[in-house]
Amino acid sequence: MHLHLHHGDSVDREFDSLLQRAFEAYRQKQVDFEAAISRFTQWNLVEEKCSLEFSGSHAQSRVFPVTPVATYLPKEQDWAWVWANDAFPRLSRSKSSVLKGLSLKTGYKIFETPYFRASTTDVDELCAVALHELNGTAVFKIKDQSPWGLYVVE
Repeated sequence: MHLHLHHGDSVDREFDSLLQRAFEAYRQKQVDFEAAISRFTQWNLVEEKCSLEFSGSHAQSRVFPVTPVATYLPKEQDWAWVWANDAFPRLSRSKSSVLKGLSLKTGYKIFETPYFRASTTDVDELCAVALHELNGTAVFKIKDQSPWGLYVVE
């Protein structure tokens, strides 16, 4: 996240501490999740149900509930929260709206700003904080399309 030039006040220090804890957990959870889904060959996101379904050979399957977090356009560096995006079903926007509460918890207004510019580094940090807040299993990123889709796996 972009720090203020006068970085060092208590709000920034608390956010830095949260971000560090969240990012460490995020990295490990991503590794663990990748190992857990490695046996599957296909996935399907069902936006209306907020679910992510994995399937593989021998009729193996696994379904995870998800909370949609944001979309991201890498070329334009545009981040957009799902809670503010009418292109998503009502259930998706409703589940995602919990993340607006991070604005009050952290003192950072970025969590209640519908869309903004973000670097790819910011994307991982924002995903880490969302994962931490939602106490999720991992973040599932759909990067094979534009915009990217970012989901916290519950």
